[in-house]
Amino acid sequence: MSAVRPTGPLDRMAGAHDAAVLAVARRGEPVARTGLADALQVTPQAISKILSRLIGRGLMAEAGSVSSGPGKPTTLYRIVPTSRRAIGLHLTRSRLHGVVTDLTGEVLERRATEVSAAQSVPALIGALAATARELSRHGDGELLGVGVGMPGPVDSEEGVVLGSSPTDAWRGAPIRDLLLAELGMPVLLDHDSRAALVGESWSQPGLLDNAALVLAEEGLGAALRLDGAIVRGAQSRAGEAGHMVVRMGGEPCPCGRRGCAQAEYLAAQGAGDQESAAQVLATTVLNLVRLVDVDRVVLGGRSVYAHHRATMDAVRSALDEGLRTGAHRHVEVLLSTRGTDLIAAGAACEVLEHEYGLPTMLVLPDGR
Repeated sequence: MSAVRPTGPLDRMAGAHDAAVLAVARRGEPVARTGLADALQVTPQAISKILSRLIGRGLMAEAGSVSSGPGKPTTLYRIVPTSRRAIGLHLTRSRLHGVVTDLTGEVLERRATEVSAAQSVPALIGALAATARELSRHGDGELLGVGVGMPGPVDSEEGVVLGSSPTDAWRGAPIRDLLLAELGMPVLLDHDSRAALVGESWSQPGLLDNAALVLAEEGLGAALRLDGAIVRGAQSRAGEAGHMVVRMGGEPCPCGRRGCAQAEYLAAQGAGDQESAAQVLATTVLNLVRLVDVDRVVLGGRSVYAHHRATMDAVRSALDEGLRTGAHRHVEVLLSTRGTDLIAAGAACEVLEHEYGLPTMLVLPDGR
């Protein structure tokens, strides 16, 4: 793979106004200076400077003009999706799914391969790197880096897999730094549910500022965005909803306790009892909503997609019943539209958000 030019300080520390203009432009419709000025509460002169800077960097372009009466036509502007790319890798204990996206988070190409939870760390890094190299050959624009989303817990700041039990083969592995050395481009590592929520938020700016994403893949997890910021926690373990106890003395869990939501959910699924599995997930969602006061919940993951009608009905019924008393506002329940690309696309969007949105823990090849 040809060398990728590391992004400069302006890319890494994009101004708040630049990021805000791009967020408005990501919604898809061409925008005018006056509309941007009103939306961001800055002067038209300031918007002109921002647009000039973004156009100079290839991120925005003119998109024609409209006339609304006498006088000079209004120039419209749009985001340039092909100006930047990012690679996202979704790693589970049995498979690797990768995508490359454009600046808006649209998937351009995807690749999938099998892996094993018992696979050595060097072999795992080789598989990740091979998929990233293949995906890097697709799409146009500057390649910003690689995001990896995987089951937690994950220390996103240090780029290390914390593991859920001492027997995890990848526990303690510095996945981010090893992949960084292999590829020589920016790398980010995060929990799969957080990556998924970033991806949903990137594609729908402003919609999920106070939201929870509940993910049902090989386990049960969640991520939170409160007041527009992803919640990570003191030890990068926020959102471990799968280990909330929902039944005292219930199914044994690898974490050492009994009755954890994840253990109950997987046991119900294993027994073919989809109704009970949906009720466990619904209870988990209700507990999250009452605890953190979000107004939207996004559901995703292979297990959810396979039984989405029963799951959505159970969650909505649990929220209607559980929030009937008290001053709770209506909570909207959404099904992710990204399908099996959800986590991989989200990991790519984390790289995009680091560059052109809220900063995250992205490490560059030279350690800056």
